[in-house]
Amino acid sequence: MAYQQVGHARTTSNDDVVSPVHEGADLGDAGVQGAYPAIRVNSTSPGTTLNSGYTDNNTEYHQQLYQHQQSFQQSFPQQFIQQDQTYQPYAEYQTGQQPNQQYQHVPLQQPEQVEPSSDQQFFQQNEKQAGDVDVNITPVAWHRQSRQSERSSLKSSNSNKSAGSVFSKADSWSYETMAILLAFAALGGIVAVLVYFDGKPLPSWPASITINAVIAILATITTACMSVPLSSGLGQLKWIRFKQGRAPLSDMEMFDDASRSAFGALGLLFKFRGGFAGSFGSAIMVLALFLSPFSQQIATFPNRNIRAPQLNATTFRSTNYAIALPGKDNLESYVPILPLKTSVYYGLFAENNKPWLGLDVQCGSGNCTWEPIDTLAICHSCVDMTEYMTRYCFKNSTADDSDEEKQTNMDECGWQLPSGAKLNSSHEVFSMTSVLPNGSGDASYSTLMKLTFMGTEAQNGTANVLAPWAQQCTLSACVQRIEASITNGDLNETVISAITNDTVPRGIDLAESQVPIQITSPSPNGTTTETYEMARKVVTAIQVWFGDLFRNGAASRSENYTKDRDLQDHNVLVNLTVGISEGATYFDTDIVQAFYWNYYEYPKGIEMLMHDMAVSMTVSLRSIGGEKVEGTAYINQTYVHVQWGFVAVPVLAVVMAALFLGTVVWKTRQSGTRLWKTSALAMLFHGLDEDARERFEDLRGFAAKIKEARGVKVRLSEEGGRTSLKLDRLY
Repeated sequence: MAYQQVGHARTTSNDDVVSPVHEGADLGDAGVQGAYPAIRVNSTSPGTTLNSGYTDNNTEYHQQLYQHQQSFQQSFPQQFIQQDQTYQPYAEYQTGQQPNQQYQHVPLQQPEQVEPSSDQQFFQQNEKQAGDVDVNITPVAWHRQSRQSERSSLKSSNSNKSAGSVFSKADSWSYETMAILLAFAALGGIVAVLVYFDGKPLPSWPASITINAVIAILATITTACMSVPLSSGLGQLKWIRFKQGRAPLSDMEMFDDASRSAFGALGLLFKFRGGFAGSFGSAIMVLALFLSPFSQQIATFPNRNIRAPQLNATTFRSTNYAIALPGKDNLESYVPILPLKTSVYYGLFAENNKPWLGLDVQCGSGNCTWEPIDTLAICHSCVDMTEYMTRYCFKNSTADDSDEEKQTNMDECGWQLPSGAKLNSSHEVFSMTSVLPNGSGDASYSTLMKLTFMGTEAQNGTANVLAPWAQQCTLSACVQRIEASITNGDLNETVISAITNDTVPRGIDLAESQVPIQITSPSPNGTTTETYEMARKVVTAIQVWFGDLFRNGAASRSENYTKDRDLQDHNVLVNLTVGISEGATYFDTDIVQAFYWNYYEYPKGIEMLMHDMAVSMTVSLRSIGGEKVEGTAYINQTYVHVQWGFVAVPVLAVVMAALFLGTVVWKTRQSGTRLWKTSALAMLFHGLDEDARERFEDLRGFAAKIKEARGVKVRLSEEGGRTSLKLDRLY
């Protein structure tokens, strides 16, 4: 087997190249000087069959030679290799022999004129720099330089691609910009949902999904998107801080912690190590924690009543009442009908303070309202008469006129009023006196009855301690303007105003006595008037019956008084304890007992009982022969109510996050800091320089190194083509 090496160096002729063939020469060691060598290669492969006399050493030698040839062929530009020529080894190897050095003239073809490649430019530049000095470039060195050139070209290509990449996470702010835009979109979704459903009925969605669930999802998206620019921004501020000046190495970890969690952001915020931008970003990171709870407070779901026209709402009013039964004689010419009597007893003894519940009102939904209603009614009024009380005593019938014997019997002493009502203070503690108008000018047309109450004990005073008082109450026919409503099935009526006929009759006149009680009242809208009447026979029936029902009576706790009095069928003797009153008490009638009980049991108890009786009688007037009044029925509806004040927190957080991102972008460009953000690879590639690392080599334990880092100040420096954290000084 023979081989041919094309080479040697300088030649002034482009026609021929003398190729030395060295015995035992290694192609990898061949030197190239000056002009490029022209190589013709068409060797047999290492697997070519050798002469039978070849040794193993020769085989290994040829294998190495073939590998060098292949490397040399791949390393040199293809246009400089004459592939149409063959490289034929002509020196026959004998067993154990190496080929002798021989030379062969090889014709060199003129290469085709082509554009110089990057490798050619490299060699031309190298030759230009070297001048006439010979430069030896081995195939291995040529291969290494070629690879470096390829890497430089690849780096330039990748740099151009990164600059043009729109959605690059490492080389631009596009990823953070998209995240903050998505945060604004999610926030806009929250606002859109709230605007659309504000004031509307609570929607019913599949799978029991609620508005709060939708808001919670959008708020979570907003928070997640906000975390992207916040984390990247705080991470980039770390490099800006070390780029602009020296800073403790421990600040590196502090910025990293702040970019990862709100707890780390609190540390950076409270230690004031991040500057204005760092503190601003940390505050937003903490504020983002409150987005979810505040978003749940935005929408509330109260109840409201809406009209239900399909449901009925009916109450009653009376404009003319003329129902009475004829009596058995002249003394009882008329008597009230049973419902009216029932209403009086209900008002006196029901003691529920809601006598209007007897009204037959219809409300299909349990929630109804009516416009103000004018109706014929029974009114009451009570006035204090204590200042008009006077003391009286009866003289003993057995005493003469001498001064010494002009004694008075204290058992017959008491108090009296100008109307004739009296109270014997020696044994009576409470009394009731009724006055019925007789038409002689003692009362107005509307007056049905007057009741005078007197007592010797204060309602909240001490038993058996004299504290006389008097009160007069009146029942009269009137026209009331009532505001009625039903809420959750409970009827409530409030009297807005009342009008009575205060005209006083001049005297007993048969014609005048037959005139009904007439009361004129303006309509609720004030444009018209309406006259309401109560027939005279009704008035007569009520007064005749009241004369017996509310006959004069008293209550006494005196043992002698109760023993001496004859108990009649309608008298009451009970062992009663109420308020400050206790012990055996004698009542002339049940009516007296009812007023006595209310006086001691409730503040303003007498007036309360008169009110209940009057309202109950009004209900009877409206129910019997009254006319219907239509109202409005409502049904309960749950609706969406937006508390817009709570929207300010997520809106403020997202806007602040956008401002923070803009601030970091501006500071990055201003300082010329590379865009590394939170990249861990940036720390690996551009970590501490040799001097800084030496500060920590002799320290044992990670805690000791962390402590030392607080005193080591570094700065991000670009020296010698390498960017690293360079040691500044130790303080």
